[in-house]
Amino acid sequence: MEDENSPALRAGVDFRGTPNATQPVLEHIKPGKKRAPLLRYIRFNLPKTTRLLLSAVIAVIGAASAAVALSNHEPFPFATPVLWSICGAAVVFVAVGLLSSARIWTWGLIIALSSLLVYLGGLLGNAPYVWNGASVVSAAIWNLTLLASMAYIVLFCALRYGMIVAAPDNQNFMD
Repeated sequence: MEDENSPALRAGVDFRGTPNATQPVLEHIKPGKKRAPLLRYIRFNLPKTTRLLLSAVIAVIGAASAAVALSNHEPFPFATPVLWSICGAAVVFVAVGLLSSARIWTWGLIIALSSLLVYLGGLLGNAPYVWNGASVVSAAIWNLTLLASMAYIVLFCALRYGMIVAAPDNQNFMD
């Protein structure tokens, strides 16, 4: 018995030959195994919310980079132009991410890795910590560059693995 009004069939998703008829699970099952890896079963289909979350994390990276650049405590020599370039790239990323339907998440990974590289450079240099003469707020904002970068990298890995989905994509759930 086939349902011709099935939302999945109308969306062009037809997996009627698979064991559970909802998704191509056979692509994720390794030969000789009966089940897919555990993380393949964790899926969130909130594409617009994920798009906003990814853009917000990059906006935090850009704002933190601008705040560190405006402070009087330079993490390493010639760090100010690098911090401003991260801030500018973040502004462009957020604008394109919110105003278009482009899949720009790899560009966000480049911004996050650049911010992480600046953080590591600050550890080797003169990072704004309280014991280096910076204020508590400056030290917290400096650490925020690390935490936001790591958060974006984790979200990007979850996006690539298929645990989350960002607009304009969709996982075609058939509830």
